[in-house]
Amino acid sequence: MKDIFQNMNKIATKSEIKFVKSLKLKKNRVKENKFIVEGLKNVQELLKSKYDVLELFCTTTYVKLFNNYGCKLISPEELSIMGNFTTNNACLAIAKCMKVDSDQFSKEQRIIILDGIANPGNLGTIIRALDWFGFKYLICSKNCADFHNPKTLSASMGSFTRVAALYVDLDDYLDNFSGDLYGLDLVGKSLDSFSSPNRCGFILGNETHGISPSILPLLKDRLTIKKYGSAESLNVAMSANILLYQLRSCAKGIF
Repeated sequence: MKDIFQNMNKIATKSEIKFVKSLKLKKNRVKENKFIVEGLKNVQELLKSKYDVLELFCTTTYVKLFNNYGCKLISPEELSIMGNFTTNNACLAIAKCMKVDSDQFSKEQRIIILDGIANPGNLGTIIRALDWFGFKYLICSKNCADFHNPKTLSASMGSFTRVAALYVDLDDYLDNFSGDLYGLDLVGKSLDSFSSPNRCGFILGNETHGISPSILPLLKDRLTIKKYGSAESLNVAMSANILLYQLRSCAKGIF
């Protein structure tokens, strides 16, 4: 990572605070190609990653942790105004969005595909699970929550630095997918019976509406997580965790 912090312990200006606040909106993140990372854990993970960190703000309580990088001082009150989380009393960073290498995704034998996952907390939790089980790549439809949404990043607990997400026109992507497609659904073959040596994509649908109707004809099969109790359904992030565990359990040399 570039050592670009030249403003050791200067005080953040009003214009800098205003700019950071503007990055709360997706349209401004896209325009500037920058995003906010909040909280001690996520900022520490960011600083260890390959991301280009452009600016670092921290309170006096935590300034000693970042002496090797330099930071701009800010009060806890200003920090809560700049970011999305009132409980963050430590630090906030601005990073440059990283370009995704789409060629890497086509090499994955097992790829997770999200169809309209709207809740950024669910997306962040799925990213965290991918990281836990050693998956580095994620396909998202264009109507999924934003990867750089502060709530997504927070829920990922730093795992966003090790998982890449590619946003695609999902119908076009799946029409040209090289491999077998499976959808996780409330009905279908039991997930614990799944086994395939082929390249496979696993689709998790929208929290409310499930997998898009246009995608269903493309599926080789539907897979379901066997139910033993009386709950109506599983949260999509919980389902992703179980799916990833099962894929690792039945890997048999695939990975």
